[in-house]
Amino acid sequence: MEDPKEYLDTLTGAMKKFYKADPETMKAFGNLNENALKPGALDKKTKTLMCLAIGIADHCEYCISARTAQAVQAGATRAELLETASVGLLMGGSLALGPIITLFMDTVNLLLPEKS
Repeated sequence: MEDPKEYLDTLTGAMKKFYKADPETMKAFGNLNENALKPGALDKKTKTLMCLAIGIADHCEYCISARTAQAVQAGATRAELLETASVGLLMGGSLALGPIITLFMDTVNLLLPEKS
């Protein structure tokens, strides 16, 4: 199990490499991501938390690290992240436990450490 910072760094590096190889696809994906998360009936934070819950349910380690970081940037609190993880676990079942929830908690603790 890699640490969350390594996941985020690896993902960022891979996306840069793919952008260099296929800029049109990455621009299209970036536009889709930006459009889907823009505020409307739901705000960006809520939409990002939805992405996180889906990432947990789908057992997507890169999604968990990236969307947790994006949710924090959008203003998500530790309590909101934990409730989102509960929804992801509900939809992902027992397969979302173990390494998936470990990575999620490690990412949350990195970005929003518990106060003593």
